[in-house]
Amino acid sequence: MAYVRINSAVEYDPASNLIRQDGQTRPAGLAALGFSTILDVQQQLRGEAPQPAPAAAAAPAPPAHGQLTASGAPLIQLATTPAANPWEYTGPAARNPYYITPGTVMQEGLVPGYENWFETTPVLQPGATAGSSSVAYTMRVPTEEGAQEALRLVQEYVPEATVEATVFGAGGGPWCAGKPSYYVVLPSGSRLNAAALLDSYYNHGQGVTALSDLVLRDELRWQTGRSDLGNA
Repeated sequence: MAYVRINSAVEYDPASNLIRQDGQTRPAGLAALGFSTILDVQQQLRGEAPQPAPAAAAAPAPPAHGQLTASGAPLIQLATTPAANPWEYTGPAARNPYYITPGTVMQEGLVPGYENWFETTPVLQPGATAGSSSVAYTMRVPTEEGAQEALRLVQEYVPEATVEATVFGAGGGPWCAGKPSYYVVLPSGSRLNAAALLDSYYNHGQGVTALSDLVLRDELRWQTGRSDLGNA
């Protein structure tokens, strides 16, 4: 420690933010603001350049917050420890880079690249081509990358879950989609729409909350008939 004498009774160490007075040391607290000013004046009178107090360490940013994959979709890398929150919630959502702590207002577009987990496909008459007059409508479907994120969410609770690609109308009917849609398939045979999973969990791109985990867990409990899927 390098104490600097402020007056006849007080010495101050700007590095440790401690006061030494009457042979005892204690944190300077708010007094440090005044002591720092005094130190600056003393340094200038001695012809020295003012030495700023060491900056406080910045709080670590959430892992991969705002980072994107090569396709422009969100890069989701869970933190090793849950984000601090007043509920002391420790489920998977609390380790997600887009976790919204209680009391924080959700905002549109909080998850950059969210819509790049999806694409649109024309729904056509069988044998028709895109751009023809036979396009009935367009359908929003997840990309394969989006489907993998939906699968990751489910596998937090049901590791045996898999992804399946199907083409709407491929089995017959008046209409057929031009691209596949993806479903998360549970061991029970239940199929969950990957696009709906993503929209529910990420609140349409506005972030994730503890409720994201609870809704997903309860849906999986209902679909599988299992009550041992965690207490997140």
